Amino acid sequence: MNFILNFIKINKGNKMKKIAKNILISSIITVAGAVATQNVVAGILYHEYKIKTYYEKDDKSRKNQDFIVLLHGIYGKSSDMESIAQKFKNDYRIINIQYPTTKDTAEEIVERYIKPNIEDINGQIYADNLHRKIENQYYEIDENGKRKEKTNDENAQKNVKINFVAHSMGTGILRYYLKENPIENLGKVVFISPPSHGSHLADVPFVDKLPVMLGKVVPQFSTKKDSFVNQLGEPNYDYMILIGNKTNNPLYSMIIHGKDDGMVPLETAKMESDNFKIINNTTHTSILKDNRTMKEISDFLKSPDIKENDKKKDNKTN
Repeated sequence: MNFILNFIKINKGNKMKKIAKNILISSIITVAGAVATQNVVAGILYHEYKIKTYYEKDDKSRKNQDFIVLLHGIYGKSSDMESIAQKFKNDYRIINIQYPTTKDTAEEIVERYIKPNIEDINGQIYADNLHRKIENQYYEIDENGKRKEKTNDENAQKNVKINFVAHSMGTGILRYYLKENPIENLGKVVFISPPSHGSHLADVPFVDKLPVMLGKVVPQFSTKKDSFVNQLGEPNYDYMILIGNKTNNPLYSMIIHGKDDGMVPLETAKMESDNFKIINNTTHTSILKDNRTMKEISDFLKSPDIKENDKKKDNKTN
C-alpha cells in the first residue's frame, strides 16, 4: 500500500513539475513573442533620418529667397510633405526633414534632428548676406574727386526669413524648438492638424507601457494638463492652424471626444489665435494634398507680418 502511495506522490510531483515547466516555457515564449512583435512594429514605424532639399546651395539666383522648413508627424516620412514641397519649391528654398519618431522624446528629436538643421540654414543666410554685401559694394568719385563707397540699393541685402510648415506631432516638436530657440528672422508658421492640447488617442492607458513599439513621444501628447504639449504655452509669433473635419477611422473616433479629423479633436487643436481654419471634408492626412490647403498656406506666407506688439504676447503656460 505504501509503495502505491509513494508511486502516486512521486508521479504527482513530476506532473506538477512538468506543468510548471510548461507554464514557464509558455510564459517565456509569450514574452519573447510580445517583445518580438513590438520590435517588428517599431521597425515598420521607424524611418531613418534624412534631409531633402529642393534647391542648390550655390545657386545665386535663389539667394534672396525665403526658406520653408517642413516637419512631418508621428511615424511619418518626408514624402508625407512632398505635395507641399512641390507646390512651393520654385518660390522658396525648401528643407524637408525626415526624422525618426519611435526612439526619442520630443526634446531629443529637437536636439538631434531639428536644431542642427536650423543652425545650418542660418549659416547659409549669414554666408549669403556676407557674399551679397561684398558683391554689391563699389566705389564712385564724389564732387571733390575723392573715392566714395556705395551700396547698390537695388541689390541691397534682403532680410531672408525662415518659415515653417509642420504636421500633426511635428507641430509640437516645432513649438518646443521655437520656445527654446527663438529665431530672429522667423517668418510665418503653419500648423496642420495640430494636437495643440493633445489627443485622446495618447490618453489610452497602455500607450505609455509600449515605448519600444509606439515610441516615447506619444504619451507626451496626451490631453493631461501636465503633459509635454500642454506645457508649451501660447506661441508669440505669427501662426495659422489648418485642420480637417472628416474621419476615416471610426475606431479612433470612438476614443476621441467631439468632432475630429481621424486623429486629432478639433477642440484641442485650437490655440488663442483666431487664425484657425477648417478644410472641409479632409482627414488628418488628406489635408496635406488638398489644393485649398496649398492656397491657405500661400496666402498666409504672402500676408503682412503681424504687428510687433502682437508678437510680444506673454508666453503663457496652460
